[in-house]
Amino acid sequence: MMRRFISGTLVVAATAALAAQGTTIRYNRSDEKTINGTIRAVASFAAPDGSVGVHFDLKTAEGMVSVHVAPAMYIGLQNAFYMADEQIEIIGAPMTVGGHTTFWAKAIMKGPSMLVLRDAEGRPRWTPAEDGTDGCGVNHPPLPRATEF
Repeated sequence: MMRRFISGTLVVAATAALAAQGTTIRYNRSDEKTINGTIRAVASFAAPDGSVGVHFDLKTAEGMVSVHVAPAMYIGLQNAFYMADEQIEIIGAPMTVGGHTTFWAKAIMKGPSMLVLRDAEGRPRWTPAEDGTDGCGVNHPPLPRATEF
């Protein structure tokens, strides 16, 4: 019984730490740059509340980059979609979260279409306007990814 209590307490504490981490890290406009590449994978990560964060594995000339995009609901409401093997251009900023450097998207250009994810100040355009634990707008568990810079 005591083990279950301790395990439950640790899970709650870890979840709270992740949520707190998400509120302290903000998009850094001063580091913005543009990257080009081919989407190799589109990944979704669900949070306990049912929200889903979208991420890309993007193959660039410099190597693979993990791109943190936005909540799936926001992308869908903008009538946008992305698939593997598509060529895209992303304006965003490299960010370090939990010791891993990733790329947080501000805008994505696919062909003649542009999906704007953040305003001029770098604040998310989705509601509620928060970055989540890692920039995708969703407080999901840590990513089991190998594409961080």
